Amino acid sequence: MASRKNSGHFQASEFHGFYDQLNPDLLVSLNLFREWWGAPVHISPLADGVGRYLGADKDSQHNIDKWGQVNAVDFFPEGLKTESDIKRAYDLAKKAGFSGIGLYTDTTRNGKKAIMMHGDVRADKSAINPATWARVNGVYVGIRQLVAV
Repeated sequence: MASRKNSGHFQASEFHGFYDQLNPDLLVSLNLFREWWGAPVHISPLADGVGRYLGADKDSQHNIDKWGQVNAVDFFPEGLKTESDIKRAYDLAKKAGFSGIGLYTDTTRNGKKAIMMHGDVRADKSAINPATWARVNGVYVGIRQLVAV
């Protein structure tokens, strides 16, 4: 388990008030991903890109009501642009221990088109066989639309 005192590459303030509710394993995976990516990784500026209060019946890994902690974070790896970047980011996310990986090609950051990733540490999957998905032009598709897995 990660120490809540060590946020590694990130500041507690980047997590929109949910830092103390982060699953420690999520922070470990996020820091490993950042280390191996070799460039800044920006947490989504949207508050619900980290934690959400959705009620106990909603299964989102962001849902603190269901899980009692935040198991997911949306983030923008700097320099994630090409097909080979996407494959590398996906592989690093698995290696870092994310058991849920989403890729969104239809998002923006600071007013510019940017690819966003979702990483989570759900209990019912593993990094060897993660839950995966992608969103392209507002439509959810299989991750294979973006990356050969």
